[in-house]
Amino acid sequence: MKQQSTIDYLKKLSSSPYDPETPQKHLSVNFFMNIAKILGMRGRLTPHLYKGNNVEKILYEYNNAASFLNILETYLGKDIFNDKTILDVGCGWGGKDIYYCEHTKLKTITGFDIPGVFDSTDALQFASTKNINNCFFTTGYAENIPFENNKFDIVIMEDVLEHVKNPTRVLQECFRVLKRGGKLIVKFPSFKGMLSHHLDRAITMPALHYILSMKIWAQGLNYLLLDPHYKLSYEPFDKIISTPYHKCITQNLNGLDFNHFQAIIRMTSFDIIIMKLMPFIFITKHQIIKPFYNTLWRCKPLREFLSNYILFIGTKSRL
Repeated sequence: MKQQSTIDYLKKLSSSPYDPETPQKHLSVNFFMNIAKILGMRGRLTPHLYKGNNVEKILYEYNNAASFLNILETYLGKDIFNDKTILDVGCGWGGKDIYYCEHTKLKTITGFDIPGVFDSTDALQFASTKNINNCFFTTGYAENIPFENNKFDIVIMEDVLEHVKNPTRVLQECFRVLKRGGKLIVKFPSFKGMLSHHLDRAITMPALHYILSMKIWAQGLNYLLLDPHYKLSYEPFDKIISTPYHKCITQNLNGLDFNHFQAIIRMTSFDIIIMKLMPFIFITKHQIIKPFYNTLWRCKPLREFLSNYILFIGTKSRL
């Protein structure tokens, strides 16, 4: 009964639809959290990770949308969105879609995210303050995209595919709703990346999922939420499950890596334009670290660990 009351308490602290992992004290987790405090590597301060309101989340996404747009312009040209109908699968709180409307010549963009979490009211109000009327929102699941066949010129999916339950089904759905000749653009981190553990609302040190199992991290970090000595306020970590891509991972992730992603793409009908691991730009611009990082990057067995994200661009060449 005591354990269940603890779980119920943690669930009240969380916005996740999943149950939290059972808290358990782990001295190893305590040790790394104390080291992180000394190094200034405790949790990231973003409105998504620290229960900001909808307006704060919209503004955060809006102010950070340029980075993804820059990636698209680098590989597909500055006019990639011109006169195009676009679908954003997993649009977050809508801020980035409003930015795309304001800074490109797209025809329309429609974003959707999961029901019960996403509410478009504040996003539409923010869009109206910018005199934007070609940005639309709805709710739905990526495994069952709520639109008819052959509707969109471009489908984008940024930092979403690592969260879905069935990546194969999601990519098939993206193919279905694309027009012939349309493009799918996907960006997401491989779980094998050094910063892809998704523990960063509590601790931002690299390679944590290589040091301890995700179960130990989830148990230990949830336990610290109950310890008044630490005075921590991040959301609890979800229950640990097994997926086809990873045997021990929090329920809001699937553990997808580059090899598994390549295998899934081969099962789809997309023609591949780009499918590659991308480095950390801020590291490659750092004059002291850059030569060391670039040397390691040339070592293929280390590349996925050193990667920032996977970039995929594919075309629907047939119906």
